[in-house]
Amino acid sequence: MPKFKNEYGVSKIKYTQKCRCFCPIGKADYTNNFTVTITPKKWIPDYCEIDKFIREQLDGKSLVIEDAVCKLKQWLTGEIHPYWVEVESDVTDGVHGHVTVTV
Repeated sequence: MPKFKNEYGVSKIKYTQKCRCFCPIGKADYTNNFTVTITPKKWIPDYCEIDKFIREQLDGKSLVIEDAVCKLKQWLTGEIHPYWVEVESDVTDGVHGHVTVTV
């Protein structure tokens, strides 16, 4: 992934994005409203590359919420090696009640 050095002393990045997935348990589409919080170390991600990963690897896929959140966190951790990263998905349109999953 293209990235650039954290020469700015950035201590926190908050990134939001949406994607639609299909829940194999509830048999219905739902929307992940992702919030990603990153404490960068050496590298700052290219935000367009995060968009691309979500679009190509998560959007339209058959995944439970927890799978989508874990896949995004694992990818980010492997690509930018931050001090800390948290990925949250807020789902309000599932066949169940309002659910927020944080990994």
